[in-house]
Amino acid sequence: MARFLFVWTLLNCLQSGFSELFAGNKPLDGLYPGFVLTLNGYQLTGQIGDIMEMNGNHSVIFVNDFGSIYSYHPRMISGFYLKTERNSLFYESKFDGKHWLYLQLLFREKGVSLYQLPVDRIQWIYDKGISRPFSYPVIEYFLDVSNYGNPIKLTRATYRKKLMMLFKKRNLDLAAKIGKPGYRFHNLPEIIKQFTQSLLDKEKILL
Repeated sequence: MARFLFVWTLLNCLQSGFSELFAGNKPLDGLYPGFVLTLNGYQLTGQIGDIMEMNGNHSVIFVNDFGSIYSYHPRMISGFYLKTERNSLFYESKFDGKHWLYLQLLFREKGVSLYQLPVDRIQWIYDKGISRPFSYPVIEYFLDVSNYGNPIKLTRATYRKKLMMLFKKRNLDLAAKIGKPGYRFHNLPEIIKQFTQSLLDKEKILL
């Protein structure tokens, strides 16, 4: 609830034109230090807020070092980095064919990238004419393979079919294991690492 109030305050500031969020040089709770990566490769340091979702598209709150507030659509930046109490996270801007998203980079090797949607998704809903934040957990992965176009969305219902189709031309043994113990949805990061390792091993054989 505190996170919701924080986001609500930010949006009110945006709508009212206020740019000062700091009292006694201390940022509001709910912001994390990090930077925004611009489309031309520059890093803008500041504080990163929650990723919001509206009509399927994402946006993120950013407060720069001067206290000015921005809301960035994924088309406007390449991504952003933030450091929480426990983790360092990097998100990239991606288009899945329907929506613009911020996807957390989990793994990248040999032209293959595995991403995850934010686990706690915050969406604005309208209730009796009032816009309210609503949070719910979602586990969805996206696999980005060079020359395949938009990232491939992987859910519990679709991951087996999509991975088998992708792997059978490159690693038939791994394709046959998908869906079996140790090769299920919650094992996706380990599965993708095995897949990329097999690509590297084939390169070594050719060399």
